[in-house]
Amino acid sequence: MTDRHLSRRAALRFGLAGATVAALGATRLSGASALAPLVNPYSGALPMTFPLESGTYLAPRDNWHDFRDGAPFDWSHRKGRSRLHDGVDVFPADASNLPPVFAPFSGIVVATAVDGIYSKSDGGPPQRYPADGVYGHFAWIRSTETASAGYFFFACHLQSEGTLGALTPGDLVTRATPIGVMGESGNATGEPQLHAELHYPRGANFRCTRCKPKTRLTAMSPFASLSGAQTRP
Repeated sequence: MTDRHLSRRAALRFGLAGATVAALGATRLSGASALAPLVNPYSGALPMTFPLESGTYLAPRDNWHDFRDGAPFDWSHRKGRSRLHDGVDVFPADASNLPPVFAPFSGIVVATAVDGIYSKSDGGPPQRYPADGVYGHFAWIRSTETASAGYFFFACHLQSEGTLGALTPGDLVTRATPIGVMGESGNATGEPQLHAELHYPRGANFRCTRCKPKTRLTAMSPFASLSGAQTRP
């Protein structure tokens, strides 16, 4: 099976503002008709409900592609030997009362990491992030909603507690399902936050024209999706 990726013409458009990309290359991937269209990785948005309840968080900052300490991983956005931020961080309104984190769309739990134990199901995330280290405790959700089918939501720096510990890869979730509690595990120590990432469906990728060298990756900017998300009561 070959990777499904955006056409060169479409990739060039990503230097410009806007535009949703139709399901490019759908015939190149088995079962592609079940996947949602590929969106612009820099400004495209997926329909979702914000993963935190209203009033419990500060407005997201667009810190996708900010520089981060440490060498890049194979899946990281990068500039030379520097690792760039693959997601967006959301900080609590009250650091003394950290909120629960919810699935932003209906889907399937495909991977979790709690206390260094990594578990995954078939059709898991496009990369196996380490079960300890910079990401701390985390969960991956794969969307089954028509408008975002196949896309992945990755939530990390979670606490090691009962909600996350009870998740099992293969579990079905809805937008009302809690998947963990905001924390400061991994390299977020001292500053509680939710690090949120969105990834293209398995078998799809895009050429990051903002990276040096340009690299095919799966982590798109989640900022437009989070900014336009439905408010969680």
